[in-house]
Parts: sequence; C-alpha cells; structure tokens
Amino acid sequence: MTKTKLNIESWNRKEHFRFFSAFDDPFFGITTNIDFTTIYLEAKRNSQSFFLYSLHHILTKANETDEFKLRIEEGNSVVKYDTIHVSPTIGREDGTFGFAFFEYIPDRNEFIQQAIQEITRVKNSTGLSFSKNTGREDVIRYSSIPWLSFSEMKHAVSFKNEDSVPRISTGKLIDTNGKMLLPISICAHHGLMDGKHVAQFLNKLSEP
Repeated sequence: MTKTKLNIESWNRKEHFRFFSAFDDPFFGITTNIDFTTIYLEAKRNSQSFFLYSLHHILTKANETDEFKLRIEEGNSVVKYDTIHVSPTIGREDGTFGFAFFEYIPDRNEFIQQAIQEITRVKNSTGLSFSKNTGREDVIRYSSIPWLSFSEMKHAVSFKNEDSVPRISTGKLIDTNGKMLLPISICAHHGLMDGKHVAQFLNKLSEP
C-alpha cells in the first residue's frame, strides 16, 4: 500500500481542490457506452468470464490514469497510491450481495484466479461480507448491473466520512451491428479530477 503525499501548495489543482472540497456534494458523474467488442470476443474465445475480463481491463486502465490513484486522507491531505485495486459487489443466489476485494495483478490469468477465490468467499458468506481489505482507500468501488443498459446512474457516496474513492459501474452489453457496447458510469471527486481526466480514462478503455 505504497503512497506519496502531494504538496498541495505547489499543486496546479490547489484552488480546484479547495473549491470543490468545500461542496456538500463534491462528486460528479459521467455515463457513456464504450466498445468492449475485443474484450468480449477474447473472453468468449477462451470460455472465460466477461465480468472478470472486462474488470481487469478497467482496472488496468485506471492504474494508467494518475488521477484515479488520488485520495483525500487525514482531512485535507492528498496522496497518490502507486497501485490501486478494486472492491466489487458480488451477487448471491438469494438476491443479496457482498463486498469483495480483488488485488490488481497485471497478468490477467493470475488476476482471474485470485478473483475466483474471493468470489467463492463472498458467495459462501452472508451480509455485506466486509473484510480487512474491502474498506481500503486504494481501491475503485465497482458494481456490475448486467440486467439492464443504462444512460444515467446515481452512485451512493458517504460525505460525512470524507469519501474520495471513485465509483465505476457497468451495465448490460448492447449489441449494435456486431459491436458490443458496454454502458459505464463513473463517479469521482471533483477536487481530484475533471471531465478531461475521465475522458482520458475512457479513451484508454477503447484501446485493446
């Protein structure tokens, strides 16, 4: 969990950070569709889970975008983590879900192996299934909503806890003339990033 503390006084976002951090709701959201055809076909060809293939791709590109590694800690301090992981929600047969933690591993096969073990843990648990890792700051909070395609989404955020962790949700794949488009919603703290940074992340998602 290696991180570096930013010098806010010399940060070119100093005023932006302080301005938006004073808001009651400093989070903004962007929802769009991204072409995931390559990832979809790879998962299908290898008889693997599209959920895990797409999540690894999303997490890889988030790690390539510095703004997604920024967090607000200890009041007004900003830190940048070297690596971020993901805490997804995992559904159970009884209709409930629990929180999981997937460590980011660049090798996709290794990532999938450890993710499957964590999915098993959550499916065999009850309640929210918190662990020592699910509440970490160096994560992206992620949820998959594969039952429907959406064009807008509101994410739950805990303002009183000075939350600054980005949220990402994906919806049901849309087959458009052979192209598999994935609805994706991103919710992020405006003191740490702008629409430009989200766009850079989304452009990376479109890459193979």
